[in-house]
Amino acid sequence: MLQHRISCCTVCMNRTMHLKETLLRNIQDNAGYQPLEFVLLNYGSADDLHEWVQQTLGAYIESGMLVYYHNPEPTYFHMSHAKNMAFRLASGDILCSVDADNYTGAGFAAYVNRVFNEETSAFLSPAGIGPGKKWWDVQGRVCLRKEDFRRLHGYDERVMDYGYEDQDFKSRLAGLGRKKVVIRDPAYLQAIRHDDTMRVASGFTTARMKDLLVGHYCEQTSEVICLQNDYTFERFFIDRDLLHYESTQEDILPKRRYAGTYQVRENDIRLYKENGSTYLQLTPQDEDTLLTADNRLFHRVTSPVLLNKFLLQRAIYLGRKIFFRNRKKPSCVNPEGYGRGKVYRNFSTDMLLLA
Repeated sequence: MLQHRISCCTVCMNRTMHLKETLLRNIQDNAGYQPLEFVLLNYGSADDLHEWVQQTLGAYIESGMLVYYHNPEPTYFHMSHAKNMAFRLASGDILCSVDADNYTGAGFAAYVNRVFNEETSAFLSPAGIGPGKKWWDVQGRVCLRKEDFRRLHGYDERVMDYGYEDQDFKSRLAGLGRKKVVIRDPAYLQAIRHDDTMRVASGFTTARMKDLLVGHYCEQTSEVICLQNDYTFERFFIDRDLLHYESTQEDILPKRRYAGTYQVRENDIRLYKENGSTYLQLTPQDEDTLLTADNRLFHRVTSPVLLNKFLLQRAIYLGRKIFFRNRKKPSCVNPEGYGRGKVYRNFSTDMLLLA
C-alpha cells in the first residue's frame, strides 16, 4: 500500500485555549503513521499562541512532525484565506483541514491513507449537520489531494466570515468529479463544544461593527440596520419580532440584503442608497433609541446574545449566497491568487512570501 505524505493543517486566531487541548493529543494519536506533518498557522493570534508553541512544542518542530508558521499581519479572521495559506504551506500530497477545536482521533492519518489508496479520485468529509446540530463542529474537516486544491484555487476568499466556505469548497470538489467519502467513525469526529460567540468573535464583520439597530417593519418582520465603522451600512429583514426576542428562541434568519453609505451629522444619521439617493434619516431620541422622519423607532441592540446570533446568521446568509452562485454557474474562484501573504517559519526571522 502506498504511504501518502499527509499534512494535517490547522489555522488559529485567538483560539489557543482549544489548541492546547487538541494539538498535542492529535500529534500523539497519529505518531505511528509516516510520512506525516502537522502544519500550524498562527493567523495573527493576539493570545499566547506564539509563546506556547515556542515553550511547549520545540521537540515536535525539531523532529519535523510539526511545522509552525506565523502571519502577524491579520487584524481579523478570514477563514478562507487562512485555510488557503495553510494548505499552500503544506508539503503533503494529501491535505487535511483540522480545526483548532477538533480531535482527529487515534489512527486518523492511517485511515485517510487507506481511503485514498482505495479511492484514487476522492475527498473525505463528515456527513451533513444532523438533528441537534450533530457534526456541526467538525464540518471544517476535509481531506483531499493537493493537486485538487490547486486546481480549485482553494477556498473562495469572497467568503469573508464564518459559514459556508467549507460547503462551497466541497461542492466544487464534487464538481471536479471527485467522490465524497463520508467519515462515519465518530472516533474521528470529536470536537470541543462551545457557544456560537467564538465563531464570529474575531471575524471581519465583528471587527467593522459600529452599531446594530432594530426597528419594527410590519407584523412579525423586523428591519435591521448594521452600521459599520467605514461609513457603510447593511440593511436586512428578519421574519421575527426582534424587539421582543428571547435568547432561548430559534436562530434568526436575515434575508434581502441592501447596502449603502451613511453620514453622522450634528443632530442625525443620514443613510444613502448605493445610487446616492437618500434612504433614511435617524434622529437620536436617547442613548439607545432613534426616530425616523416617518416616526418609526429603531433601537440599538445592546444584548450580546442577540448581536452575536445576528452576526453568525448574517455570515451564514452571505456565505450561502456565494455557495449557490458557484453551484449554479461554476467558474474559477480567486482569479487573482489565493492564500497570499507573508509568513515566518519555525521562529525564523526570514520572511517567506506567498505570492
